[in-house]
Amino acid sequence: MNPLESLAFLLQSPLPWVIVGGLFAGAALSQATRRTRNRANPERAATRKWILACGYLSVAVIIGLLAVFVPGPNRILDPRLAWAAGIAAAVGFVALRFKKAMGIPVVILAIALVAVFALFLQSIHAFTGETEIASLRAISVDSASMRLELVPRASEPVLLTMKGNYFSPIVKVVIFSDLLVFLGARTWYRFEGMTSFDQNLRQQDSDFHFARPSGISEGLWKLFEEYEMRIPGVKTAQTELIVKKAKEFATYGIMVQNDGGVEVVQKSG
Repeated sequence: MNPLESLAFLLQSPLPWVIVGGLFAGAALSQATRRTRNRANPERAATRKWILACGYLSVAVIIGLLAVFVPGPNRILDPRLAWAAGIAAAVGFVALRFKKAMGIPVVILAIALVAVFALFLQSIHAFTGETEIASLRAISVDSASMRLELVPRASEPVLLTMKGNYFSPIVKVVIFSDLLVFLGARTWYRFEGMTSFDQNLRQQDSDFHFARPSGISEGLWKLFEEYEMRIPGVKTAQTELIVKKAKEFATYGIMVQNDGGVEVVQKSG
């Protein structure tokens, strides 16, 4: 992540706040469980202990509130956040309570904390990521036809004259199960071309098909389409038609989502 992406993540995700709050909660518990009877001045040591414990706990509570209200209350409901907070609190407690015996237990807990953080980042990327497979610019649009410039990913631009003023990319997708997506799988696609519709959304006869569609091969697509119920981890194989009204001089991005589906996003114009 670049610095701006890192800042955006801090503002949009409760995970960093939860981890830091957990560490302070662990520090508060560490202070609260310290023995003061063997100190030179037990009463003074006890007073200092509870002041520090209350201070750490107050910071943990404040950070917990920030975790709720900065990213938004709806984001705090993820049960993985409770695990992250608990592991962070355990690391903070053990590291401060048993300074002379930090060794293997703290290392294991720290590794577990890093693993939880990495899995949370992976899940965010898996279910919100997308791939731009083409861009499209509407050069001219009238009531009966439109002139489009289609620029597929890693391919030469194509000029299209199509009937109607609504367009749709023709994309075949293989959507994988949520578990495979979480582990890093992305939707497989085959970008075959473009079709168009009139104002009443009746499909026109001016379709464009690539000679060599990008993405998976036709044979592989047919295999998934025929045996999708028998292939482990495959949720569905289907053709997506997303209809978008063309606006003159506007530019669009044709996106395939990591967890399935196709989206046409207007970028400018």
